[in-house]
Amino acid sequence: MVFSSLSFLLYFLPPVILIHLFLPKRLQNPFLFFASLFFYAWGDARFVPLFFGLLLADWGLGALLDKTEKPGTRKCLLALGVLANMGSLFLFKYARFFLDVMGWRTPAFVVSALPLGISFFTFQATGYLADVYRKRTKPENNVFAFGAFLFMFPQLIAGPIVRYSDLSKALHEKRRPEAQALEAGMALFIGGLAAKVLLANPLGAFAGEMRKLMEADTLCAWLYMLCYSLQIYFDFMGYSVMAVGMGRMLGFSFPRNFNHPYAASSVTDFWRRWHITLSGWFRDYVYIPLGGNRRGTARTILNMLVVWSLTGFWHGASWEFILWGLWYFLMLVADKYLLDRLKAPGILRRLVMYVSVGVGWMIFSANGAENILPMLKSLVVFRREGHALFWLREMAPLLAVSVLCCVPAAVNGAKRLAKRYPWLRFAVMLALLLVSLAALTKSSYNPFLYFRF
Repeated sequence: MVFSSLSFLLYFLPPVILIHLFLPKRLQNPFLFFASLFFYAWGDARFVPLFFGLLLADWGLGALLDKTEKPGTRKCLLALGVLANMGSLFLFKYARFFLDVMGWRTPAFVVSALPLGISFFTFQATGYLADVYRKRTKPENNVFAFGAFLFMFPQLIAGPIVRYSDLSKALHEKRRPEAQALEAGMALFIGGLAAKVLLANPLGAFAGEMRKLMEADTLCAWLYMLCYSLQIYFDFMGYSVMAVGMGRMLGFSFPRNFNHPYAASSVTDFWRRWHITLSGWFRDYVYIPLGGNRRGTARTILNMLVVWSLTGFWHGASWEFILWGLWYFLMLVADKYLLDRLKAPGILRRLVMYVSVGVGWMIFSANGAENILPMLKSLVVFRREGHALFWLREMAPLLAVSVLCCVPAAVNGAKRLAKRYPWLRFAVMLALLLVSLAALTKSSYNPFLYFRF
């Protein structure tokens, strides 16, 4: 069940929000937990026992970490939790890849299906255990509160990756958002839904057409790169904004996951703005524990290599994702140690950022490492068959609106107008909701790119 489906929008979300709002405090966490279990089971009931087992293991290990002060025992408990979480992730997501690389036959117990949201779930659970081990947060004693934290349906499938410390206070309070918070949550949800349905979906359809023509027409290759870059942004950003909006309606404050990444001034700045919670997770639980930038240039570059190799591999068990991570490693090293030291002008760094990101999305979307070079070649080997101008005319309004929605000044200006004129905000939100619902009933094209990660 995806957020942009009619079954979710009409039959799941409204009753869950309303029932949760009027339940007494002691019943809110159990209700939210079981509602989230139902949400997950609707999409893939086979793996509910796996997630439920991991939940109980992480909850129990967190409690045990709090009860012992022996360093050796604490390290063993943490290692056991990391092994359970990351071992499950490895078994379901990466085992087949490594077996294929080594040329070994895949055993029957290696499941080919990938559990929905396992990458986000295991990272969130591992971060919780690490924070309890470091004594940065107290463990959660109530299993329903812990279950609501780990299984909460707005961010269960595709993030944002939430820290327990972000939600711990709200998990133990009566959550009854005021009218203003409910309205803000609904506005965020509708805005995210419109980004997904009205921008990402048609951009994806156009990108699919351009991919078929890119080897025959160079401009089609560039249009594909532009369409896919915009599609993946509005697809994932829209989902994240919907998650934040639903969190508001439930009385929680989720962290922001995107901050106008295509307005970034450099490659480094881009990754401060794109998938912020994932970058923060790798920074706090991998990069800094490895030494960060505190042990000299060579060690810093090595740490960056580890982080970006893992970041690429996190997205998928295939070579194109590994190469995508290594591509950004090279670009970030160049940005930090070449462009920084040369004091490169801002326009050059921004140009490098756009080229790096565009090439990165070509690698990311290759669907096989063998397709990367032909796709990149199609950008630079001039060919023309006359398709591109037709498609450019067809796509021009959609591309213009999409690019405008990437500009901070335009987005912030619209927010100020909405804040100043409540009637205008209500009219626009109602119109976006109705048009989005109409688009969903009309079109069968409604993918979500990050579900496969």
